[in-house]
Amino acid sequence: MDLKKLATIVRLARGDRSQGRFARDLGVNPGTLRNWESGNSEPDLDNLKAIADASGRNLLQLIAEITGAKSETLPEAHTAEDVMAIASKLEKVEQFRLIQLLVAQMAIHAGIEMAED
Repeated sequence: MDLKKLATIVRLARGDRSQGRFARDLGVNPGTLRNWESGNSEPDLDNLKAIADASGRNLLQLIAEITGAKSETLPEAHTAEDVMAIASKLEKVEQFRLIQLLVAQMAIHAGIEMAED
C-alpha cells in the first residue's frame, strides 16, 4: 500500500473540514487521522471503506489507486453507490446529462411519454 497516495486521498477527502471534524465524521480518533494524513499508519478495512465513501470512490477503486493496481481489473458498477462514485467524477454538465438519461429511462419503464426539447 502506498501510504503517500493514501495520505493525499485522505487530505483531499477531508477538504475544508478540520482534522477533528473529519475524524468524527469517519468515527476515528483525530490522532489516527493525523497518522493517516502523514503516512505513518494505514487504516483497517472498515476505515478504508469510510475513506472511499468520503472521497467519492468505492472500496475497490480506492484500493486499486493506493496499491497501483490497474483500474481495468476492477469489476463493473453493480449498485447505485458504485455508479455515484463514478458519476461524482464527471463534470457538472455530464452529471446533469446522466440525470436526464436516468429520468428518461425510468419514464420508459413506467410507460410515460416524455416531451423532447
